[in-house]
Amino acid sequence: MAQGTRKYTGLLQDKLVLIIGGTSGIGYAIAEAALENWALVTVVGSNKSKLENALSQLRGSYPLETNNGHLRGIQADLSCAKSLEETVPTILEYAADGAKINHLIITAADMTVPPPIRDITVQNIESTHTLRFLAPLILTKHLPRFMESNAENSVTLTSGAHGQKADPGWSVVAGYCGAIEGLMRGLAVEMKPIRFNVVSPGPIETQAVKDILGEHYDMAIKVAEQKALVGKVGRPENVAQAYLYFMKDQFVNGTVLESNGGFLLT
Repeated sequence: MAQGTRKYTGLLQDKLVLIIGGTSGIGYAIAEAALENWALVTVVGSNKSKLENALSQLRGSYPLETNNGHLRGIQADLSCAKSLEETVPTILEYAADGAKINHLIITAADMTVPPPIRDITVQNIESTHTLRFLAPLILTKHLPRFMESNAENSVTLTSGAHGQKADPGWSVVAGYCGAIEGLMRGLAVEMKPIRFNVVSPGPIETQAVKDILGEHYDMAIKVAEQKALVGKVGRPENVAQAYLYFMKDQFVNGTVLESNGGFLLT
């Protein structure tokens, strides 16, 4: 069977996939997976050097798949609420490049350790609020100009297991994980027939997590391994499969897909 007529593996071929937060971790793995499915990938990152490095690595790993402009990147900071209304249309217009976006994936999140409740101020959670909640909302607001309204197209947001099994000191993150799942359900109704879904990862081994935990990283990994029924923590390429599924299954909508190794059952 010719590649262009493949019923299952060709579902993302030449589809335009925009990944917000695709320079590392889960977002980077999604970019890899989308390229392996011959999609046209645009990656958004807030850090210029990380973005350039990610694009270079992807082109080195996938020279055929990234040929002829099939991989592009744009630097943009979505953590500032005041500039969202200008930044978001710029990103979407760049990604569409005169065509239409088929799939939008948002994995970007403020990965700083949240302060304990007694130390929380409006100012020190402002970027978390903007990046985790306001940015997906404003992206959706502007999306109809750049995405056709049909069930072939999708938006996949990201929450996390903290929303259902919170750890001490992570109330802010737990709150936004729950909020993004509620937002997704509302958008699925309001933006129909475009499909909106959420991936909820459990403990995932990424460089960002390692940077956050520092000297406590090894101990945290051991604890997470003990809590996971599969006996190990997840890797970004494991969770990337969930995002692929949401893009490919045109009958799934308003759904949270958990990838946590059984973490919630312990």
